[in-house]
Amino acid sequence: MLNLVDLPDDILICILKFVNVEDLDNVSLVCERLAALVDRYFFLSMTLDVLMTCHRKKDSQHFLRTHDDDISYHRRWKLHKNWIKGRYEETMYFPHRIPYASHIHLEKNWLYMTHGGQVRAHRRRRKDSLKRFPDMSYGSTRDPDITAFTKIGDTMLAGTMCGTILLFDPEYCSGINFLSQKIASVKEYLNSVDFRESIFITTTNQTARLWRKEVELDMILLENVHDLKQAFKCVKISPVGERIAAGRYRDANCALKLIDIETGTVQELNSTSHAVYHILWRDPNTLLTANFDSTFRVFDIRSNSDAHIYEDPYDSSVYCLDYDDHFGVLCGMKYHGRVNLYDLRVTRRFVQMYYPSQMNSYGSPVYDIASDASQLFVVTDRNLRVFNFNADWATYRDYSNVFNFDL
Repeated sequence: MLNLVDLPDDILICILKFVNVEDLDNVSLVCERLAALVDRYFFLSMTLDVLMTCHRKKDSQHFLRTHDDDISYHRRWKLHKNWIKGRYEETMYFPHRIPYASHIHLEKNWLYMTHGGQVRAHRRRRKDSLKRFPDMSYGSTRDPDITAFTKIGDTMLAGTMCGTILLFDPEYCSGINFLSQKIASVKEYLNSVDFRESIFITTTNQTARLWRKEVELDMILLENVHDLKQAFKCVKISPVGERIAAGRYRDANCALKLIDIETGTVQELNSTSHAVYHILWRDPNTLLTANFDSTFRVFDIRSNSDAHIYEDPYDSSVYCLDYDDHFGVLCGMKYHGRVNLYDLRVTRRFVQMYYPSQMNSYGSPVYDIASDASQLFVVTDRNLRVFNFNADWATYRDYSNVFNFDL
């Protein structure tokens, strides 16, 4: 007697074309052969451009920092549906009574997180997402609090609340100690820092400066190149390293600026936002900005205009952004530890909202966020929340239809 699995692959594929997505999910459970066919000939094409788990851009940072190895296309589809429907398991890490804002950097096997004046590296694990005790710690908790942090490769750059920058370069640093350099008075705190190769930028609450890394006698020194004579809330060097996007905390004309690294000149961009909290480069000509006026914007440098404006339905400021390197944008909001998910292809509404449980009456702003294909890391003023979307057993927390924009 001939069974279904005895048919040739091409005939099976023709039959499965008449099966809907839900039933394809069940077909993949029958045997390994059918699971491989469904994965290769159906879910591969279906997941090219989905939110948060797409695989069109194999070299994207979002793809490279995904902890799980070799996620099947079928699994990517399931994860995508969980992101869209709000299905996740939540875990709280590092609770502390005294409120303060931390910064995080996510990699495939590590999460780097600031605690006071220290940067701690926590190993990511399959069983419980994150190791609670750090494997490595840089700096000291007794040092002034870190207020800005970034990491590229093995190099880390941090800024403190008393005008000092901390640099860790494994080529010149021994052990787990930062190189410290005073760049401003103790009354100035670092709002933001960034670097590309030998070019560094720092901005305090009073001024911003461009630096070039110099090495003498195996010691690193940052030499001031340009003093920009104005302060910014956030700065981000472009992917090609030729210019810097900068956002002011308050500007009556336009808070979004563009800085030429070679000359140090500051160009005012034609965005209608008057306060920018966070900036990401989508590509060499497009910016994503988080703004005080309850919007995140897509700004096109070529046309010098806001290409798209996405508004928060609760009229809450956007504090920080994360991006899946394709179409998905996550926005950390001002109240209740809330994170909004947007699709750049859909201009009228958000896709989903994620709320941490057991928040206080007003909740905390989301001070920093990071994500990969299956997990979302949310920094509040009292803890770190991890939302694991690789949890098909979890309950749905679907807020996608709280507002009906089509009416």
